[in-house]
Amino acid sequence: MRQQLVQLLYKVSTSSALDDGYIELAEQLIVNAIIDGLNNTRASIWLFNKDNTECHCQLLFDRANNNVNQSLILSRENYPAYFSALDTQRVIIANNAHTDPATFEFSEHYLTPLGINSMLDAPIRFKGEMIGIFCCEHTGSFRQWEDDECTFLSGLADLYGRALSAQESRIVKQQLEVANHRLEERVIERTNTLQKTLEELTGTQGKLIEAEKMAALGNLVAGVAHEVNTPIGIAVTANSSATDNLKQLTQQLNDNTLSKSNLQKFVAHINECLIIASSNLDRAAALICNFKQTAVDQSSLDISTVKLNDYLANTIHSLTPLTRSHKVTTTIECDKALTLITVSGALSQIIMNLVSNSCVHGFKDREDNHINIAVHLDTQQHTYTLRYSDNGHGMSKDVLQSVFEPFFTTTRGNGGSGLGMAIVYNLATQALQGDVKIHSQPEQGITVTFTFPLSLS
Repeated sequence: MRQQLVQLLYKVSTSSALDDGYIELAEQLIVNAIIDGLNNTRASIWLFNKDNTECHCQLLFDRANNNVNQSLILSRENYPAYFSALDTQRVIIANNAHTDPATFEFSEHYLTPLGINSMLDAPIRFKGEMIGIFCCEHTGSFRQWEDDECTFLSGLADLYGRALSAQESRIVKQQLEVANHRLEERVIERTNTLQKTLEELTGTQGKLIEAEKMAALGNLVAGVAHEVNTPIGIAVTANSSATDNLKQLTQQLNDNTLSKSNLQKFVAHINECLIIASSNLDRAAALICNFKQTAVDQSSLDISTVKLNDYLANTIHSLTPLTRSHKVTTTIECDKALTLITVSGALSQIIMNLVSNSCVHGFKDREDNHINIAVHLDTQQHTYTLRYSDNGHGMSKDVLQSVFEPFFTTTRGNGGSGLGMAIVYNLATQALQGDVKIHSQPEQGITVTFTFPLSLS
């Protein structure tokens, strides 16, 4: 290839216009290079439609007529020979365009009026498909196109494909930037919405917590009032009755009408009133003591070292009168060498309350009752799990949800205070620094699972 053509190709290939992604600038650069390299006055770029039935002029330079753009369309229907040549030939070399089998169809209406005698066309390929052509048209005498000129025009056609790729990349980049911008806007919008929703949920949660606290406090106060009011009310009534009798006795004494029999009746009545008042005040004091236990004053709970299996066995043995009266058998599954540093008194109280609950509620009117206590060690977490289970009546879903609430009981009329399981919960979570879960279904017993640290500091 001539040095001039090589230099032009190099100049075009290194131009930023090819890779900036603006195809119009690349088209002008290439068409000018065609005219300069082939010493022509007319050069154009033609692009096919989607189904290759038409070819429209993308850009046309005609230096002789100062025409840089011309709207021309060629159809396969009107120029079948030319389109057939495009489909089959690498380059159309028409030294005499009026008689060449590929271009003769243009002679009368296109070539002759414009004085065009020779044509050189090179197809443009992009992603393996022919998408258009470069057309070089020579006016004046007939021209013999050289091989290096054909190679030069084909090289420019390949460079045009590079410019198309740059344009496609630019468009994709712009679309990605737009999409990213929209995505960022949507993320900001969604974030703001989520933040607003979170703030609303946080506010609602705070209100619900406060409402639940007030409801729990109300239930607690109502429970305390109900439980303590009954024995104190009875004691007040007994005291009032004794006071009335004392007034009558005083009146009879002042009137000198007091008889031995009336004095004996008065003493008997006073004694009865004192017994009733004393027993009910004792009951109120016991309730208040139990109520205080739900707060778990940790300063009064001592930490000691115990062998868990032996300690559990001793606790269960101390409950023998209760378990025997309810026909209960008890098994303990625990490593005999397991030693803990814990609040042993709290652990003992938990077991006692659970056994008492099983006997009073779970084993009522039942035979073949069984309690199992199983301990499993987790050396990685430095904890142990104590699982208490019985085969009693079990609990309904509603009862299970309220089982740890203070003063909740299903045997209110039979002397139940509703503090046993509340004490269990507070001892487990506060004194023993663990957690507790309970599972039960009607007629399938209960399972209470505790997880405690091996050592309390």
